Amino acid sequence: MSPTTLEVKQLKKTFQEDLILNDLSFQLNKGEILSVVGPSGSGKTTLLRVLAGLESPTNGSLWMNGKDITATKANRRDISLVFQQPLLFPHMTVKENIAYGAKVSKKYSKPKIERLMEAIGMSRYRDHFPSEISGGQQQRTALARAMATEPEVILFDEPFSSLDPALRQDLRYWVRDFLVEQKTTALFVTHDMEEAMIMGDQIAVFQDGEFQQIGDASVLHHSPANQKVASFMGGHLILNENEFVPLAEIHLSTLEGVETRTFKGRLEHLTYQHGRPVAHISVPALASRVALPVGKFTADTEEVTLHIPTSCIQRFEVNHHE
Repeated sequence: MSPTTLEVKQLKKTFQEDLILNDLSFQLNKGEILSVVGPSGSGKTTLLRVLAGLESPTNGSLWMNGKDITATKANRRDISLVFQQPLLFPHMTVKENIAYGAKVSKKYSKPKIERLMEAIGMSRYRDHFPSEISGGQQQRTALARAMATEPEVILFDEPFSSLDPALRQDLRYWVRDFLVEQKTTALFVTHDMEEAMIMGDQIAVFQDGEFQQIGDASVLHHSPANQKVASFMGGHLILNENEFVPLAEIHLSTLEGVETRTFKGRLEHLTYQHGRPVAHISVPALASRVALPVGKFTADTEEVTLHIPTSCIQRFEVNHHE
């Protein structure tokens, strides 16, 4: 088993009366990549800033390779942070920006900088200043600068959000391959579940200042720990605080010889998605809505009944951190 690189112990962060990080504890082993997903405003960026040393925790401690770094200044931690918006030195060229961190950390080599510029498609812009390139090109430069320092840990705060889809896809795999090749430990914050699955060895759902559940995408989808995870992942109808059912198991017609639980619903509207009609149905008794693929629906259909086989109803897991 790989040694522990980063360990977080009972981390707490408050702003005035708001609790942002709630007694958070976890560890990342050498070379492990953890994707973190969660609602906007849940504190994901604050977590990264505390880990990077840009914010001080209210309580708790941070350890790297067995050393307490809680009070260590940001520039003394072997941690790089890639922000959602690129932060480059305006008076330096693309090449100088990428090389800067490597020189400071004494990990500079000309061939490495050249390889990084080529990998992100910025070789032809090596002598351009940040004001002379696009926002996407600036972010690619910021990514390469973080990689050039070869840090022990890299933190990513939605680094691909400003890029076009094709480039985003390419950079996901390039960054992932780089991290694996260098055995770099990383924590990757994103809103995109597909991106989380590509980038992370595991995915953590972060809400209310803590990890609600950590696991691979299949575990999070098929065995959500609680309502918060199920709601964020989607694909479920939450029946109560203890039970849920996958949307794929909900039927709009009677099931002969099958024990079911039924709910009255109202068809709000129809859409056409992925080559098939989808019914958007409100369920007043559950104060919820579901979107179900359907075969045929007439325009004047309003009242519907959801038929749920009792054998398909699942219970939320008890231990949500495993």
